[in-house]
Amino acid sequence: MNQTLTNLTGALRGMWTLVWAQRCTKRALVWMAVAAGVMALLMLRTINHGSERNWLEWVSWFYLHFLVPLTCLNVCGSMMRAEVQANTLSFLTTRPHHRHTLFFLQYLCHVGWLQLVFFVCTMGLFALGAVKGAEGLGKLLPLFLITQFLAVLAWSALSALLGLLHQRFMIIGILYWLVVEFGLGQVEVSNINQLSILRQLHTLLAQNELVYTVFGSWPNDAPFMAMLVLLVATFFFLAAGAALFTFREYLPSHEAGQ
Repeated sequence: MNQTLTNLTGALRGMWTLVWAQRCTKRALVWMAVAAGVMALLMLRTINHGSERNWLEWVSWFYLHFLVPLTCLNVCGSMMRAEVQANTLSFLTTRPHHRHTLFFLQYLCHVGWLQLVFFVCTMGLFALGAVKGAEGLGKLLPLFLITQFLAVLAWSALSALLGLLHQRFMIIGILYWLVVEFGLGQVEVSNINQLSILRQLHTLLAQNELVYTVFGSWPNDAPFMAMLVLLVATFFFLAAGAALFTFREYLPSHEAGQ
């Protein structure tokens, strides 16, 4: 038992080091800094001083609805697919661990990196809100961080599954986002809208009085059910991805070199 735990800890440490090295290259950090700077300038120029609505619209519609899921799709969708395309998957699967264990370790490393990145982004967004004189941000911050944490878990698990389903996972993910999140998620006549991740995020954020005042159409009932749905969705996507990676043969890869 102790030996197994030691092996898992060593594998997790090694994967975390590799993911950190891949994601924190000089070029990647420069691009992140430029993107953050452009977004900050746009927010400073377009948000009226003291306007909580303007700030929330930026944070909700651009950051939480678009930037977070798209980033999760790009990062976690490629976490195994990149190994396939680089024809390095054989080196990963020869490790003394089950394939589903390797999948879970990869997910933990990538989602851990994403959580750190988005935590820093959120603190920056709230700092900008404070600069622009938006009120009530201190009360909203803990709820927003919890909501974002669950959102990253769910989006990343779904993205990891899509990455294993097809090499065109970005297209599939965007179609899913349009059809399920902005299609079925807006349906009010049945419970089919519960399939939408954004629907659950709206429910959690609407527990805050400021958010509910600005976005009055967001549901604010059953927040614990929304949290449960997000967690169940995360586990479901991870289980499906682990099963697919375990039983589907990706080698020899016809994607190598693409």
